[in-house]
Amino acid sequence: MDNLQSTEIKILDAARQVFHQKGFNGARMQEIADLAGINKALLHYYFRNKESLFEKIFNETFGQIALKLNEIFLSEMTLMTKIEIFVNFYINFISKHSYIIQFVINALQDKPDQLREIILKQNLSPGLLLEQVQKQLKDEMGLDIDPLHLYINILGLVIFPVVAKPLIQSIFAIPDDKMGIFLEQRKKIVPTFIANALKGYEKDKSFI
Repeated sequence: MDNLQSTEIKILDAARQVFHQKGFNGARMQEIADLAGINKALLHYYFRNKESLFEKIFNETFGQIALKLNEIFLSEMTLMTKIEIFVNFYINFISKHSYIIQFVINALQDKPDQLREIILKQNLSPGLLLEQVQKQLKDEMGLDIDPLHLYINILGLVIFPVVAKPLIQSIFAIPDDKMGIFLEQRKKIVPTFIANALKGYEKDKSFI
């Protein structure tokens, strides 16, 4: 049993690297087998095809985010507290696992239908999350707006600095240690920015 688990771990580690670097279409089962130090026949014994291996990797990748998203936004906390906690978690997570963003982007380009099916299999209820946020926007702030804009704005503010990290560092000559400080500062700046945007919306009723 230990040998079986060890082999599967090697396969998943290798597949994770190849999928993250090359996406679904660019990945080859032979390359994954070589990186795992096994033959291709043994790889197919564990995973019959590239699709099943891809789904396994994406489930473990996206599942961590989906679990936390549910935990935070379906809780009884105030909306701004939820936003602060989510931003903090997300920046920590994608800073540590920056490859995930590229992995998702590759998956969107290569396997959009399969990606959608995999996400729907997660214990994630997008409609319920949006309803909860919409209710809190109205109850706590008196705002009747589409909560999807709020979600997308938060994700954009959090994800872009990580995705564009090499470009940002190159243009503004920011060393790695300073970039780390910059991302830490985002944990406070993003929730404050969102809070001020919502307050501004209350005043002029324009979109966020």
